Amino acid sequence: MELPQRVSIRYKDTSYNMSEIRLKTVQLAFKIWEEQSKPRKTELYDFILTCLKQFDRQDRFIVSYLFLELTDMIRNSSLERTMREVLIKTAFREFACALTDFENAEK
Repeated sequence: MELPQRVSIRYKDTSYNMSEIRLKTVQLAFKIWEEQSKPRKTELYDFILTCLKQFDRQDRFIVSYLFLELTDMIRNSSLERTMREVLIKTAFREFACALTDFENAEK
């Protein structure tokens, strides 16, 4: 899938291009593992919600694509199997909460 390279966002007074959005998403997902925090309280949730608010409607598929990339990275990592499963489930929960909250806010 070809991702539009024109996509960029601002988050906490910093600009991110497509590659930096990917990197930030992965960094924040791994940070969740350390925090073991509740849904809607993590920086990953906040970052995804910020991305959604700034992406054009036709570019919002990127968020789902980033999650698929992230899942593959975690699945292919050398982490213990149970840790990979928890990390994927937790990251998915954050993505789902952010997407749901964004869609509800748009209605």
